[in-house]
Amino acid sequence: MNLVALKSPSFRLYFLGGLFAVNGLWVMRILIGWLAWNLTQSASFVGLVAALSLVPTFLTGPFFGVLVDRANIKLAVFMTNTSMIICIAALLAIHLSGQLNPNYLSLIAIAIGVASSAHHPVRMSLAPRLVEPQHVGSVVALAALNFNTARMISPAIGGIIIEQFGITTAMVISLLFYLPSLMVIPFLRPRTPLRAKIKEPFLTALKNGIQYLWHRPELRLVLLMTALMALSVRGTTEILPVVADGLYNKGAIGLGQLGSAVGAGAVFSALLKAFGTAHPAKTLSIPASIIMVLGILCVALFGNSDVWNITLGAAAILGFASTYLGVSLQSAIQADLPDDMRGRVMSIWIVIATGASAVGAFTIGLATETLGLSISTYGLAGICLALFVWLIISAKKEEG
Repeated sequence: MNLVALKSPSFRLYFLGGLFAVNGLWVMRILIGWLAWNLTQSASFVGLVAALSLVPTFLTGPFFGVLVDRANIKLAVFMTNTSMIICIAALLAIHLSGQLNPNYLSLIAIAIGVASSAHHPVRMSLAPRLVEPQHVGSVVALAALNFNTARMISPAIGGIIIEQFGITTAMVISLLFYLPSLMVIPFLRPRTPLRAKIKEPFLTALKNGIQYLWHRPELRLVLLMTALMALSVRGTTEILPVVADGLYNKGAIGLGQLGSAVGAGAVFSALLKAFGTAHPAKTLSIPASIIMVLGILCVALFGNSDVWNITLGAAAILGFASTYLGVSLQSAIQADLPDDMRGRVMSIWIVIATGASAVGAFTIGLATETLGLSISTYGLAGICLALFVWLIISAKKEEG
């Protein structure tokens, strides 16, 4: 069983605060995807807004990662959560003024992306420091369980709220759900890094984080696997409004159902990780390879089924594959990572995952606008399957 991190009082509080925040996050994500589709009825704009909320992590994430390794971690988590609240409040104010349009929505998506790019290295640095170093695998598994339970429940709830009570109510609920994460911060007791913080030049610190990853063949493989998984599986889950309403005409409720199907698969995967071994599996193990191939094949199925229940099943498999691989790959990096390098190193991992997701979402959205959803998803699945075969061959050659 991999629940040992819950023995830490600080981590239990952090876990509880995060439980509310991630539900607010998923209501917000469903809301923004729906607004993008509702304002334009454009698949490419839905993909663009998804990409805009992800691209800042690619551009600014590593710099925030270096800052996190030098900062007061409790102050940092307060600032990043507050930034998300400000973004939602700004969206609410623009909506209430009646001025919301594609340009404003794009700017809000960018702002959310910048706030997220700071929050990712903060949470990946803080949570492992609330438990003993040998329990980091448990932290990763429980964080995934927390995140994906919300991913299963909140999209459906968000869709119902939008459909029955309106966009304003959904925004207010999303905002309120971030408040408990602020309330627990004063009671957290993170571990101080064992090594004294050396005030090395900023770019030198960033370079050291990159070198830590790149000079280890097993971690290079983790980065490449992460990029491939995010490009195919996670990128596809960013265009749910196009499928829910554009293909099936099921509106916000259908969007919520699709989001919850992705979440259900993710929760099942997270439960397997949480109740399984605390030791990370081999990156190219047979189970991981099978799940990668299955996820890629479901990208094609997701865009080419005309049966709603089959599409929901494909969405669930996408969620399962994304979470299983994401938890395994993150654990592989976090396992032996020094506390004073967690911010910058994990920010690089997030850059790879988020950047590839943004590329995947934007590419599918743009290709769907010109070629149609069927050809776009078939094409992405074929390219990613070929890349995975190349990755396996290259890894075997390096081992031999």
